[in-house]
Amino acid sequence: MSAPSENPFWQFSLQVYAARGVAEACLALQDRHGVDVNLLLFACWAGACGRSLDSSAFRRLADASDAWQADVVAPLRRARRALKPYPGAEEGGLRQSLQEAELRAERLEQDRLHAALPLPGADPGGARGNPASPALMAANLLGYLESRAIRPDAGDRAGLAALIAGSAPEVTPQAAEALL
Repeated sequence: MSAPSENPFWQFSLQVYAARGVAEACLALQDRHGVDVNLLLFACWAGACGRSLDSSAFRRLADASDAWQADVVAPLRRARRALKPYPGAEEGGLRQSLQEAELRAERLEQDRLHAALPLPGADPGGARGNPASPALMAANLLGYLESRAIRPDAGDRAGLAALIAGSAPEVTPQAAEALL
């Protein structure tokens, strides 16, 4: 498994997740359908690298991440969220510590995903002439949802469009939504 600093997927994810509306969209999809935000981001990263993901790829990614997500990441998230109404947890730094542990667990999951399905020559942004493909991102995102037997409604498509627009800033959310 590659070291976190060697994982271009992590760097891509940090940049995309910070884009306008992406965090909210990802969390809404996570809360509504139980999807793995890291897999949403991987679907976009693959599209940004000019790669299409099929059902076999999603099975490999799920094999690498489902147990980790269920056994490690989700319990940390639940504990952190459960502390929200308890002001003492903020004062003692417990909630912050859980948030930091959750982020480290997410990063380790991304390393697992990157190792499970490396994208040879992956270079989001096209520095090697590999243009980001919003259409591939859309197809990969829809493929991921299909692998989870999720049929996106209008609200879900708007969230997916925000994710595509965050991954390919030259694309407006409206144009991204038309791809879905």
